[in-house]
Amino acid sequence: MGNLLEQSLLDDKLDGTLRRQIQAYEQRYDLQTGLENYRSFQESLTRMLRGREPDREVALVWIDVQNLRREFALWGAKGTEALVTHVAEALLGRFSTRCFLVALEAQKFNKIDRRRIQSIADALMPLRAPGSCNKIETAAGVAFWPSDAQSVDDLTRFASLAASRAGYLKSPLVQAFRAGMSHHVLRDHQLEVEMRKGLDAGLRTASGSAPESDQFRLVYQPKIDLANGQVLGAEALIRWQHPELGAIAPTEFIPVAERSDLIQQVIEFALTTALRDVQRWTQMGFSLPLISVNMSWANLRREDFVPAVRARLAQIPITPSSLELEVTESVLMDDEELFSMRVRQLKAIGVRVAIDDFGTRYTGFNVLKRMPLDSMKIDRCFIHGIDRSRDMRALCETIVAMARQLKLRTVAEGVEQPGELEVLKEIGCDAAQGYLFQRPVPAAEFATFLRRWQKRNEQTGLPVLGDRVSASALP
Repeated sequence: MGNLLEQSLLDDKLDGTLRRQIQAYEQRYDLQTGLENYRSFQESLTRMLRGREPDREVALVWIDVQNLRREFALWGAKGTEALVTHVAEALLGRFSTRCFLVALEAQKFNKIDRRRIQSIADALMPLRAPGSCNKIETAAGVAFWPSDAQSVDDLTRFASLAASRAGYLKSPLVQAFRAGMSHHVLRDHQLEVEMRKGLDAGLRTASGSAPESDQFRLVYQPKIDLANGQVLGAEALIRWQHPELGAIAPTEFIPVAERSDLIQQVIEFALTTALRDVQRWTQMGFSLPLISVNMSWANLRREDFVPAVRARLAQIPITPSSLELEVTESVLMDDEELFSMRVRQLKAIGVRVAIDDFGTRYTGFNVLKRMPLDSMKIDRCFIHGIDRSRDMRALCETIVAMARQLKLRTVAEGVEQPGELEVLKEIGCDAAQGYLFQRPVPAAEFATFLRRWQKRNEQTGLPVLGDRVSASALP
């Protein structure tokens, strides 16, 4: 009996020792990756700073792994754990779920040291998450001690700000901290908070469950068929007029939405509002064959995106083929496999898909022919001055010819001058949009445009497309 008691006491003592060892390990290391946790890393960094040579600087590199949310949607918790562990093999400390830190001696203005820092981010670029075909996507920033900061907390915060800037720019380069970056982050935070409020109100308005909200709205620009002068469709463009901050450009608030969950609310607002406006125009006697809504790369990466589009079409029924979703060419270039999968899913529910801003990135014929696209929009930078540039004309002729081979409709963006329009007609472009026909206008004004354009068609059989025929100029 005594031996059993002694053995039990010994086992308890061993268990207690083991528990203490595990607890001590957990206090210093991240269990998933084996890296130092942030508290332990701070202590190591502090010792490193104290022990450095007086003439040497220390660089702190902050690395964000940006596609953890998508990996979780595709592969679940095991997928994200595998991805994080894979990244951790090359890194030194873990700050949070998706953030890693690397500290090394490096001079801020030494080119060799800056290349060493860049090589850390570059080493992660070819990696793919185990079990996944997706590349690991990172954004990295660096801050230097003591030239940028004189405390560990500030050094960490400044490296984080620089990484946020890299994410904003979608840049593969490690961004160095600059004093003005804190302003950008504060501005982004303010926009995110205000956007959330405005979109919540806007969605209630769009669904008819609240009084009209005047912060977010859609404006519409017509697409004109160059063969017969008919209105082929309209592109819906989102606008934000904040009561205190004033007009905020989509180029500023859309990237903020893309870095948060707000991008889904943006597309939901745009779809709901556009489909309801199409219904109203139909009730007024206007037939609009096509309504186009812009979607973001962040929308495409969400597993629930296509089901959300299907649900919106069920809620506000229009013919699915009357809805066209536009996505920029850069999305196709960045992730061809995901792009192809989403396009096929959208086509399966009857929705049309257009590639926007074509020509700003080079997408080869062999890539495009694998995609079941419907339209190709030629970027405005190729249209401006096309009537005065042989090179631009030749380039657009090539684009139109390629689209014809792919059986895609071509739409020229940003048409402003009659001469540009004439060249587009000569080279066989199918449709055009731009200030020459109509600036983007709210739904009520767009209805006025449709009425006047229709009246002119009835009177003449075909609008004189070379004239400036905006809603305000039509009889």
